[in-house]
Amino acid sequence: MVTDFSRNRGTVTWFILLSAIPILLFFYIFFQYISNIPFQDDYDALLEPVTKFTQLTHFSLSEFVKIVWTQDDERRIVINRLVAILTYSILGKLDLRLQAFLGLLSLVGIFYLIYTIIRDAKLPFILVLACSLLLFHIQYYETIFWAMIPLQHVIVYFFVLFASSYLYTPKLSSLIISLVVAILAILSDVSGTFILPVGLLLLGLQHRWKHSIIWAIVIGGMIFLYYQNFTVPSFRPKLSDNLQRPDLIIGRILVASGMSFDANTLLPAGIRIGLIMVMGVILWGCVILSGFFLVKSAFNRLGVKLARWESILWGGLFHFSITLLALAVGRAIEGIDPLLISRYKHIGFIWLILIILLIASKLKPATQLVFSKVWLVMGFCLFLFSYFTYLAPLDFYYKDRYTDIYGWKNSRTIPSTPIYISVQATVDTITNQAVRTGVYQLPDHYFFEGPYQEKKEIVRLKTEHMGGHTLSFVNDTFTRRFGKKNGAFIVLKSADQQQIVPTQQNKYSLKSFLFSFGQNYYANGFFGVFTSKYLKNNQTYNVFVLGIDGDNKIIYPTNTQIETGTDSLKIVSL
Repeated sequence: MVTDFSRNRGTVTWFILLSAIPILLFFYIFFQYISNIPFQDDYDALLEPVTKFTQLTHFSLSEFVKIVWTQDDERRIVINRLVAILTYSILGKLDLRLQAFLGLLSLVGIFYLIYTIIRDAKLPFILVLACSLLLFHIQYYETIFWAMIPLQHVIVYFFVLFASSYLYTPKLSSLIISLVVAILAILSDVSGTFILPVGLLLLGLQHRWKHSIIWAIVIGGMIFLYYQNFTVPSFRPKLSDNLQRPDLIIGRILVASGMSFDANTLLPAGIRIGLIMVMGVILWGCVILSGFFLVKSAFNRLGVKLARWESILWGGLFHFSITLLALAVGRAIEGIDPLLISRYKHIGFIWLILIILLIASKLKPATQLVFSKVWLVMGFCLFLFSYFTYLAPLDFYYKDRYTDIYGWKNSRTIPSTPIYISVQATVDTITNQAVRTGVYQLPDHYFFEGPYQEKKEIVRLKTEHMGGHTLSFVNDTFTRRFGKKNGAFIVLKSADQQQIVPTQQNKYSLKSFLFSFGQNYYANGFFGVFTSKYLKNNQTYNVFVLGIDGDNKIIYPTNTQIETGTDSLKIVSL
């Protein structure tokens, strides 16, 4: 059955309402766990430019452009900085929660464009709900809760799809709109520069040669400006080094393409990677085969006539193809594992959704309906799997941000960010200036601070020096309930310093969780790690376990002490 919007308005309405449930849950979780705390690149990407803006005694266009245009790592993030400065100008302070939220609204924009593809291609409306389940979940929680990322790595894909939606028609006004939006994509992130070949492909397929020339001149000129005086950071792998490892490039392409099928720890490492790669091959096969016939059909006198939904779909597929290739080649020598972190997962899911819609558009109506029902079931399973697997890491991520800023405030350390050691002076300067000028306000309450109820019973810890500067803490008995503030913290206290380390609670297996109807999620025991470089020399640290359960904060002694020398560390069992 193909959806007929005029005759099935009731069904359409129901699927729209049902598709809103994952969206509402997504933003509910967002508001529960978002914090106004900078993380890694947020310092120089957002805090520093907004602070520099406030220090302009008189507005200068050249100085303003310099502030927003200055390179951050291997990209320029003009949109991010413009939004940060604008929200500061309105609110009188930089709120990183608002920064992330505004960026995440582009997900709703992406979903609307996906909806228009389903509507205009007359695909089964079941796919609207399936796509909502595949797009709105927390599997990419690092993207969601890292302040600068949504207005960089998410909004760029909205701009690309939106720009593509105006390239199906020969109207000059539509081309102008597409050019403007394409420039916004370029100003969002370095991957926005890939809009140049995307536009040329879409226009070339339609034999719109004059528009292709305009596109090449305008977008090519913008990209030239983007890369003017551009330098690749020294800590990034060189292209020549990456190209020497074609095996890693191919492996990364397949993993990046199939990452939406990552079963995480449910499968052994070899099978896990194998499944991802196989799905990557299948997805690439679908795109290459369909793309071949699309390009082949352009070799006629008039070229291809694209519908608006086809322009959006192929614009997205072309762009993601280039993005995945760049992601694979750009850091090939880093290997496969870095691609499996949460921060990249949204790329894999948007790519998957576009391919699902591509395949559905090629099927007969009866087969479309079966195909759509299969993806509704798979989407629901992936949605539930995402929340089961990634809620605990998100819980830890939330606590990690708070202990980070607490550590910086009290001892000028950011334990979760080892790179901080090498850039400590820079980050300290940026943060101090942002706080002094009122751009950023440190949290005035830390939920893990005292006063504590003291207990005499000893909590047994297995404390190990793992080599290098890593300390690990393991316990097998501690229990916790749900609650973003609940859980265990390690407290390291000496005469001159106190460090608080969040821990990750153990989890039950998916099977146990399902058979207990959701009752068995957190299992007994926890583990935590800490970088010993942040401990002071010649100190004796007593190790405590702080357990939080609602309003109760109970601190327990442990069987461990840590003694530091000038260049040594000793773990003492009591």
